[in-house]
Amino acid sequence: MKNKLLLGAVLVGTAGIFAACSDDNDSNPTLIQPTEFVLNTPAYVNETVDLENTEALRLTWSQPEYTTGNAPINATYEIQVSPTNSFTVSTDEADADEENALVADYAVIDKTSTTCFADLAASELNKALAKVAKWKADAVPAEQKTFIRINAFVLEGMNRLNAITSNVVEISVAPYYVELSDAAPIMWYLIGSNFGDGTWGNSADKVGVSNFPLFVQSDYSYDKVTGAGEITYLNYFTTEEWKILPADFNWEYAFCGTGAPNEAVYRNGGADGGNITCNPAGYYLVTINTGENTCTIVNQEITPAVYGQICITGDFCDWADQNMTPVNKSGENHVWCYMLTVEEDAVKQIKFKIPGSWDTNWGYGSEDGEVSVCGKAAAGGKNIGVAAGTWVIMFNDITGEFSIIPKK
Repeated sequence: MKNKLLLGAVLVGTAGIFAACSDDNDSNPTLIQPTEFVLNTPAYVNETVDLENTEALRLTWSQPEYTTGNAPINATYEIQVSPTNSFTVSTDEADADEENALVADYAVIDKTSTTCFADLAASELNKALAKVAKWKADAVPAEQKTFIRINAFVLEGMNRLNAITSNVVEISVAPYYVELSDAAPIMWYLIGSNFGDGTWGNSADKVGVSNFPLFVQSDYSYDKVTGAGEITYLNYFTTEEWKILPADFNWEYAFCGTGAPNEAVYRNGGADGGNITCNPAGYYLVTINTGENTCTIVNQEITPAVYGQICITGDFCDWADQNMTPVNKSGENHVWCYMLTVEEDAVKQIKFKIPGSWDTNWGYGSEDGEVSVCGKAAAGGKNIGVAAGTWVIMFNDITGEFSIIPKK
């Protein structure tokens, strides 16, 4: 069982908003620049915190004086951590440096607070330290000094006003190795009367049967922290009804219809706007911005070749043709799906092709077996490498796009 480390005393600042004038005795407080505020010394300061077996570390601090008399105001607080007590270049700044000249010496915890306390997840602290220190698996220290401070500011739109940092508190932690990687692109799933078996099955075990993921774009830069960005889907659409579900398959946060054809809106927990439709039937490009939760559905004036069946093949099946599942239940179809499990520590090679012939086949990469999770396969291209795991493999025979997504 993981521990939650709390302070013996918690100093909680008042969170509020600028007061509006309601009578002659009230006034709107004026924002001023604070000169200091205090991050309190935690009760566990003399311990070595085992990060792998700790749930969270409680941090508390005083409220900066942002107004005369310290009237309530909505301030935002972020936690900054360093293994060296140097706070000159953040990991975000170093990542954004195209010349790779900057070296990070501290990291900012993603989750912010609007109160004068926070429960810092031990896993997030460990990840932050690992991003700065870049430990190898066999070189993680048994004990690591860790320096923590709070950065406070008033958020106005995208602007940070009157920023100020607290004092630094030193604690000792026992970190553990973690494999650092960018966040996976946020995924959404098509579901409806003409997708797969048409039963509207909204669960993870129905992926590739009743619901299907959109395509990750190989030439798009996704947010490294959140995975937000654009995902797309191009195919023939009938006039039957459909929706787009998030990765947890929650209807209340789906993209639903607006009452007009070729439109979709993010429900965001509100009323169901009904199902999406395309009219007239034809080819449409669906694009979702997963950061902004917007969706466009644009008709495409194209006349692609139609294949009755597309196969996947590879060394996982001794290069025999394996039929892929058509996404569309009826009408023309150009998007195909296949589930593949690759054993631990293995890499399998695959290609896409028409049945019974190598005259039309698609591959990708600079050499056979190069692992790729998305791309635009080319006619006669190299064998695509697929790493260990269970995967949902999507292929579009119009564009050659493929997307290899972990099955949850």
